[in-house]
Amino acid sequence: MEKLHGACGKTSVVVPMYLELVTGKANRQGAAGEDIIELYDCLRPSLKAYLGSRGLDREHSEDVIQEVFLRLVRQTVERGAKENMKAWVFRVAHNLSVDYHRSQKRRPHSGETETRFAMRERVDPAPDPEQKIILVERARQLRGALAQLTPRQRHALLLRAKGLRYQEIATLMGVSVQRVGELMQRAISRVEVES
Repeated sequence: MEKLHGACGKTSVVVPMYLELVTGKANRQGAAGEDIIELYDCLRPSLKAYLGSRGLDREHSEDVIQEVFLRLVRQTVERGAKENMKAWVFRVAHNLSVDYHRSQKRRPHSGETETRFAMRERVDPAPDPEQKIILVERARQLRGALAQLTPRQRHALLLRAKGLRYQEIATLMGVSVQRVGELMQRAISRVEVES
């Protein structure tokens, strides 16, 4: 009897009735398909997650998974079992997801904006813990650098950060535009050195 090595580490016999139903070919040895069913049960959750990370929605992920296992059944009947079936399944799933994305680029449809919205909705916009620490550290460094500035330099820099032009800053501070330029230059050079 031909044996298949499943993704869960078990070796089991392939049930011919299942293969016969799908492919129309009977296996004389008597058993085929249980292994493929076991492999399906074992890999389906991780395949769904993988395809979701590749931008496929739930419905298209299910379609791809079904197509992958139909191809596996055909492959098993026509050429025998693969050595590393888990890798083969993921490779075929990857290729089918690439094909799906290519076909979507060629023919845009009305649901395209919904798919893009769903993809954006899945991604958490909040920074991850490492990014949070980096942002907190940068903010601390910036506050320290701003504390080192003179009050006039800090005031000019903050007004510029709010979008005011040099002429407007000069009018508000009661100094010349040239003096604002000098204050900005010194403030920026100090902030760069401190941070």
